[in-house]
Amino acid sequence: MLYEIFKNDFIATKPCFENKPVNIRKHPKEGDKEQAFFYVTSRDYFKDCERVPDMRRCERIRWIRSFIEEYNCDTTECVDCQGVKVWEEDKQPKWNGNRVHLLLEEERFMVVLERRNTFFLLVTAFYLEQDHTLRKKNQQYTNSTSKIK
Repeated sequence: MLYEIFKNDFIATKPCFENKPVNIRKHPKEGDKEQAFFYVTSRDYFKDCERVPDMRRCERIRWIRSFIEEYNCDTTECVDCQGVKVWEEDKQPKWNGNRVHLLLEEERFMVVLERRNTFFLLVTAFYLEQDHTLRKKNQQYTNSTSKIK
């Protein structure tokens, strides 16, 4: 069921961000599942180690596409929601492009995309369990000179 949701949201159809398609990392596959599936459902993902499912990620798998497509929602229509904070971080040596972070503070959930020339790549999505991690992400947003929203 979980993989079917992922497959429908990112393989059968693709979300768009800033009018560009959002692709996933497909290879290397593990069994019949794409690498990106493990990035959004597992904790401490390492290529040579056993996957450790993260229930908080798994139960929020439907949120990922919504974050990507609805990040620019009208917060006046929401109760107790300040909207999704979106900012871009400059390319780091191990990245292939700048990274876009989408954070919904009230739900402690973040989606990370990597900017490419003609598309975005879904990097990961996760629940922020620790208060200090949430504070750090909020500080990154506050300090960012590349706010998208």
